[in-house]
Amino acid sequence: MKKGISPQKIAYLIFALIGAIIMLAIYLNFSVQSQGGIFCTVYSSVYQILPQGDDPPPLPRACIKRPETSIDTTHITSQEKSIVEDRLVEYIVSCYQKNLGYRNLTLPCYMLKITSLEGEISELDITDNMEATGFICDTLENSKIIGTQGRTIDYSSVSNKVCGTSDQITWVVHQNTIKKGDIVEIKYTNRKIKVIA
Repeated sequence: MKKGISPQKIAYLIFALIGAIIMLAIYLNFSVQSQGGIFCTVYSSVYQILPQGDDPPPLPRACIKRPETSIDTTHITSQEKSIVEDRLVEYIVSCYQKNLGYRNLTLPCYMLKITSLEGEISELDITDNMEATGFICDTLENSKIIGTQGRTIDYSSVSNKVCGTSDQITWVVHQNTIKKGDIVEIKYTNRKIKVIA
């Protein structure tokens, strides 16, 4: 008579193993460890294998490695409005592209000192500049803008143009326009860009 492990015992072992993995995952997910461990290694491996679609589920906070950040402080010295707009758009898009993989994090990118601008720059000006390039709005969308009166309006209703369907730029600017002497901070926060002045 041959002795071996019965199918029932194998099933019990499998259920016990799955239960232990689930308990370990719950413990590690809610523990106060700031980074990683076995759970994050396994989770990240599975996360990369699975199809993620347009909006993949976020990694648990304990598994997100915060990148080393240092704020780049720059002076924009041009007086010409179109050049300052170009530079602002360049910094906004750069901040978005270099941090795009991070979710549930706020990452400071740039501190810009506007030293000699003639005129004022609104969110409409920035979005018009993005839309005029023909490809930026495919990467970073801005469908809603803060008007100079402080109201949120549809970008397409103002300019008869489209800059995507999402609102990925948050405009937190004093009196809603950037002027000479302003310090503009650009931050990446959870797949959006925040412009603060």
